[in-house]
Amino acid sequence: MKTGISIVLTLGFIMTITFCHGQSKKEKSIHFKGNQVFYEVRGDAPRTVLFIHGWTGSRESWKSQLDAFVDYRVIAVDLPGNGKSGKNEKVDYTMDLFADTIYEILKSEHVDHAFFIGHSMGFAVAEVLAVKFPEICKGIGSIDGVHFELPEDPTEKDAWIQYNRVFAKSMEHEQGREDFINALFLPDTPKILREEIFKISRTVPLTIGKSMIEGVETDQYYWKKRVMTIPCLAVYSPVFQLTPKDKANFKKMYPSVAYHEIENVSHFFMLEMPYKVNQIILDYLSKEY
Repeated sequence: MKTGISIVLTLGFIMTITFCHGQSKKEKSIHFKGNQVFYEVRGDAPRTVLFIHGWTGSRESWKSQLDAFVDYRVIAVDLPGNGKSGKNEKVDYTMDLFADTIYEILKSEHVDHAFFIGHSMGFAVAEVLAVKFPEICKGIGSIDGVHFELPEDPTEKDAWIQYNRVFAKSMEHEQGREDFINALFLPDTPKILREEIFKISRTVPLTIGKSMIEGVETDQYYWKKRVMTIPCLAVYSPVFQLTPKDKANFKKMYPSVAYHEIENVSHFFMLEMPYKVNQIILDYLSKEY
């Protein structure tokens, strides 16, 4: 990436902090399974878009999106154990728990249907919601989303599980978290963005971060190969390094997917290029929801 682009990204990120934080917001919370779970609501339109952050993240990841969808009710959640929500280190933090929590939030807000947009591991949560509660899911969106597919071959399945266990174990020390997050940036990713992401992540105890990764194995029922005919938007960065096979498998599962790639951005590109990302989402929603 050229230096000039880096400067633009840095300034854009600063502007995002300045303007989005100045907007009014309605913060609420529910108590669910031993945790107080915080979330944010914007507007009261009949159509709802719900944003789900990724691993050891928070709704702050979506601060550049929350005011961009004026024709929709927008909800952003701090998943249990993350962000401002309660952190009980004895709880198993699984995608299943997160999906159930979001379902309870939607019930408390009297929302009958929603479009779910997930970043990174948040997309895995969106997929669980789509499988578990199809009646409320109007579609899902992946922003550099993690998409798990459990191998059918027993040997490959065991290797898949073992890899996940090794990954989880690497989160027993802060160096593991640092190495993992650093791998999600580009060499010239703005320093202000790097610091913001680390600040958010470090509010989550590593025991909870490790539990979230272990939950991938616990919830393997949801990672079976299937065909989902619901509307699906997918936007990916080069950092995610999807192979042609990965893309083909994704498109097999979501045959109607609208697929986009954005070059020269990190894993957190919704903060780097908010106007581009928001326009892609808005254009898609205007046609599908």
